Order: sequence, then structure tokens, then C-alpha cells
Amino acid sequence: MLPYEPLIKTIHSKVKCYTRKTKKKIKSGETHSYSSKQFIIPLKNDQPFSCEEEVSILKSEDFFRMNNLLNQRRSDYEEQLQRIISLEQEVNILKNKLKYYNDLEVDIKLLKLKRLERELFELEEKSKKQEEKINDLKKRLEKDEIINKGSGVLGKLSDLFINKNDKNP
Repeated sequence: MLPYEPLIKTIHSKVKCYTRKTKKKIKSGETHSYSSKQFIIPLKNDQPFSCEEEVSILKSEDFFRMNNLLNQRRSDYEEQLQRIISLEQEVNILKNKLKYYNDLEVDIKLLKLKRLERELFELEEKSKKQEEKINDLKKRLEKDEIINKGSGVLGKLSDLFINKNDKNP
């Protein structure tokens, strides 16, 4: 059902009223006359009802009050619908922002990781160079010791001093 399709069929007409006088014979043979109030609701040719269809009658003020209430509910519904739509749009915007910031955070962490990897690589290179220097110095010291411990004058002097130190502990 469409939201603006009328829920009920309506006809607006005035109730016409008249007094009907009837005569009736009673058992005694006398005629008794009495009057009754009659109501007529005239319908136009373009009315939406068919023959033998049951109808309900409302006062105009009740109908309009009900119609106003229905219109108010409809407008409340539309406002709520618009609010829901705007909130859904806001949620989508916030989701996109969250995704953006999460991606940005990941990018920042990746950049930091790359920087740390580069620093680690540089430190490894420095440590390799230092290690090579240490190894070179060790080799030089070993050469110097071999030369000093040789048969030369320095080697003999070093043997004398080392032997004296060994004897006097």
C-alpha cells in the first residue's frame, strides 16, 4: 500500500432529518397514529460504495480529528525517516574517516618500520666495519708480538723481563 493512499473511502454529506407519521390499527380496531424521526444520508452518483455494502458513519469532527492525527503521524514518520537517512549518511562518513585514519595509521607505522629497518641496517654496517677494524688490529698486534718475540734484541729483552717477573711471584 502506498503511504499516501487513503486508508478509508469517504463521502461528505449532510444528514437530513424528517418526521414520519404512521397510522396503525390495533386489535380493538382503532387506528393509532404515531410519528418517528427518520434520517437520510443522500449520496451522489460518483460515490465509492456499491449496493448492499455495509458502511460506518462518523461525525465530521471525529473524521477530521482522526485525519489530522493520521497526517501528524505521517509527518512524524517522514521526519524520523529523514533523521534515519541523515544518521546513516553520518555513519557512512564516520566509517570512511575511520578507514582513512586506520589506513593512515598503518602507513605511519610502515614508515616508522622502514626507518627502523634502515637504521638497523646502518648499525649492522657500522658494527661490521668496527669488527673488521678490531680484526685488523688483532692481526697487527699478533704480527708485532711475533716480531718482538723473535731473535732480535727486543725479543731477548722481553724474554728477560718476562722471566724475571715469573720467578718473583
